[in-house]
Amino acid sequence: MIKNKHGAYYVVIKYKDLQGRSRQKWYRSGTNYREAVKLERKILAARDAGEPIISKTDMPTVEQFLSSWLDTAIKPPARASGTYENYSLCSQKACKYIGRIPLNTLTPLKLSKLFRALQRDEGISVTYIRMIYRVLRTAFNTAIRWGILSENPCFRADVPSPTPSPAVALNKVQAMALLRQSEEISLSANIIIALGMLCGLREAEMCGLRWQDYDADTSELHIRHNLNIRKLDNVDHSLYEVCIPHGKKYLVLDKPKTESSNDMIIIPTYVKKLFQRQYLRYSTCRMRFGPAFQNYNFILCKENGLPIGPQSAYYTVQHVWSVYNKSHADDPLPKIRAHDLRHTAATLLLEENVDIKYVSRQLRHSSTVITQNLYQHVTRSAASKTADVMDDLVKSNI
Repeated sequence: MIKNKHGAYYVVIKYKDLQGRSRQKWYRSGTNYREAVKLERKILAARDAGEPIISKTDMPTVEQFLSSWLDTAIKPPARASGTYENYSLCSQKACKYIGRIPLNTLTPLKLSKLFRALQRDEGISVTYIRMIYRVLRTAFNTAIRWGILSENPCFRADVPSPTPSPAVALNKVQAMALLRQSEEISLSANIIIALGMLCGLREAEMCGLRWQDYDADTSELHIRHNLNIRKLDNVDHSLYEVCIPHGKKYLVLDKPKTESSNDMIIIPTYVKKLFQRQYLRYSTCRMRFGPAFQNYNFILCKENGLPIGPQSAYYTVQHVWSVYNKSHADDPLPKIRAHDLRHTAATLLLEENVDIKYVSRQLRHSSTVITQNLYQHVTRSAASKTADVMDDLVKSNI
């Protein structure tokens, strides 16, 4: 509608704020009524095209919006506790520089300066900066759906290019050497190495395995959970089936990393035999401890039944690697992380000419494209083998 106030014409547009309350936004046109009509048409056309109508007093700052977004769309049970914790940390890093800026005035240039400052002044890695970028991009896409923004400023911002992955994959001989070394250290160490290197499990996934996830008759292992260490600030603990105090934090049985991660695999006979021994150990400890035994049913656990966390799995891998290198100083293994066991599993399968579809299925990637991109160096090698086969075929018929 058009209103005249003190000799000037205003275009008044009604809208609802973020809390659903009816509001009005006034646009000053001038003293000419026809110009006011033109302005009204222009504003209504922009609104119909998706441009939000919010007054300056109702427009949230970046920090206010991110806080509301995290609480509404990310906080458990909407998303996993790990996602909520990581997104919150990324938002805090960004809000240190852009938190007070009104959301509708955030530009690609301001975001580009944010990423530059995080790298230069904070010393944050490119990988972490790109994670902050992805979190902001997701948040601002939600702002568009909620009618607060008309476009996402992240799409035109300059973000640092990705750096090469630090991933290391052991070859066949090295992998078997590490596996044999784990056999000499402990049953738990042997299981951790085997689950990572022969089954492709992540640390949090192997720590989250329980006996009800395993079928000894069919050798099926269902990956249904992650076990992670979380703060759980302002999060309802009753949302989780298992929530065990761990210092100032908690060991939480949470959702897998992605929907595709929640799947079943068939374990090799080697791992099946390890599980048989582990179940015997578990049953013995349960009888020995009696009522003091913490019967959470975790496959990887301490003598009293309490689960081990992913940090313990990480340090176990480092210990096995260190012990091996001390006794094989003339031919040491390359420095590896626990997650590198998963890379090793994929590499070994691809080098044995297992179809990439089955490798992707074993790693529980959402698509073969992810597997292809992660292991280009191996798939290129496999591609050269097909050319060699054709060469041999031609030579044998000349």
